[in-house]
Amino acid sequence: MSEYKLYCIESDGRIAMRHDYSASDDLSSLDRAKELCGEYEIEVWQGSRFVARVTKDGTASLTEPSAQSAA
Repeated sequence: MSEYKLYCIESDGRIAMRHDYSASDDLSSLDRAKELCGEYEIEVWQGSRFVARVTKDGTASLTEPSAQSAA
């Protein structure tokens, strides 16, 4: 099991809440994230490694948001 951090993101970009939890892999982590934070956009991190950002409609991006704005 690996340790993950989940950030629930408000529509204005602020963090609404954070959850720390364990999961067996990234896919399991994303499933858990959707359960914990369904009405928000979600960012999932494993330590300092960005895993994914998931929008409210379930679309996942594997590109870190700060990297998208720099491109």
